[in-house]
Amino acid sequence: MKKIVLSIIIFSCSYYPLGQILGQGRLDRPTFFRDGQRLMDQEIQRLQQQSESNTIEHPSQLLTIDTGQLRWQKFIFQEGDFSVWIPQGIQSSENVVLDLGNNNLSFEVLATHPKNYRFVAAYSHRLNPNQITNKEQLLDQVKQGIINKTNFTLITDKNVSFENYIGKELMMENEDELISFRVYLINDRIYVLAAANKNQTDTISETIISFFDSFRIL
Repeated sequence: MKKIVLSIIIFSCSYYPLGQILGQGRLDRPTFFRDGQRLMDQEIQRLQQQSESNTIEHPSQLLTIDTGQLRWQKFIFQEGDFSVWIPQGIQSSENVVLDLGNNNLSFEVLATHPKNYRFVAAYSHRLNPNQITNKEQLLDQVKQGIINKTNFTLITDKNVSFENYIGKELMMENEDELISFRVYLINDRIYVLAAANKNQTDTISETIISFFDSFRIL
């Protein structure tokens, strides 16, 4: 699969129209994120049966979920060993480098900007053993690196986990908006998910939680 190079809104980037969207299937199921995994597996199985004679790399790349307000598409990042459902919108990508104080860490980043929202999925280049000796300290350095890069103000910082891996749930703000983050250290990579809604308050919306919860390691 061609590398899906990423781009991050939170680190300030310009947007440009998505030149080519992956082929699409469609589910008009507003309850998708309540019955999500079961429905997705059923649809992927159907697409697998349809595409046996084609050159489709993975049928889930064709699947979109239309929930009325947003059309969600599953992105598979083979280079980063993960997948996530992201609403379609204006898309951009770039490599972003965070200053962690004693070293730098490069991220490949994908960002989409549907109406009233911003969504970001990012993964770091592989870490060496010395960088992950103190996992909690590393997550704190990434948090501070984001703050320094963006000039956001940290509002909340909560420890979370993904399966058996440690992470952080962060909320930051600038003069225009509130942005929610999930940051995970999984094996030898850092993963960052971020989302903002123009109407967001200090409570994370169900749409943003659905985005966070769709994250999977391959």
